[in-house]
Amino acid sequence: MIGLEHASTDRELLDALAQLVDDLDPMPVSLAARACSALGERTDALTLAPSFDSVRVEPLGPARRMAFAGLDLRLSPAAGGLDVTGTAAVGALVVARWPGGQVTAEVDAAGRFHVGRLPFGPVRFVLRGVDASGREHATPWFVA
Repeated sequence: MIGLEHASTDRELLDALAQLVDDLDPMPVSLAARACSALGERTDALTLAPSFDSVRVEPLGPARRMAFAGLDLRLSPAAGGLDVTGTAAVGALVVARWPGGQVTAEVDAAGRFHVGRLPFGPVRFVLRGVDASGREHATPWFVA
């Protein structure tokens, strides 16, 4: 590795700075483990294709409406985050995931569910028990 004082190109300078940062402030082991877990989660679930997002039509509407194959969501502003109501297959479980947390809601006999106080930021919804395959179905990550 070339030291900062010997870097003669931009690439060498960037490599030397990256090495310095890695040496002085290495990535926490727990963060690396969570990143590996997140990558595994992304590849295990079947992706639900998005079909509608009200932000594209009505950016300043009172609630955001989103539709995916087999999942409809309504995200409404609430104190400290968002209230989410939606519809999915009867008997399924809906898991709302965000960095650092998750909450599970049951879909009732009418096909509805509710998740309260979802934090603003990146989120993903996962459906469990939708079909006989046993595989989870998940939305792509999006910013709520």
